Amino acid sequence: MSFESVQEVLNRAISDEAFRRQLYFDPDTALANYDLSPDERAALKAIGSTGEGDSVGELLDQRISKRPAWLFWP
Repeated sequence: MSFESVQEVLNRAISDEAFRRQLYFDPDTALANYDLSPDERAALKAIGSTGEGDSVGELLDQRISKRPAWLFWP
């Protein structure tokens, strides 16, 4: 349970569309292999919706689209 584990989940959600969907639709399974405190787990589950109609997937997609193009070049 650490900041690093939370960062790992968020980074994976940004880069792995299948994981991002699992995190949204089945967060217990998605988070099962991460060493998270109950509060961290609850916080990650709570970001499924911001309460303003934006899903976590939409917010992550916005973040992905803001990455510099050179990050995608081989």
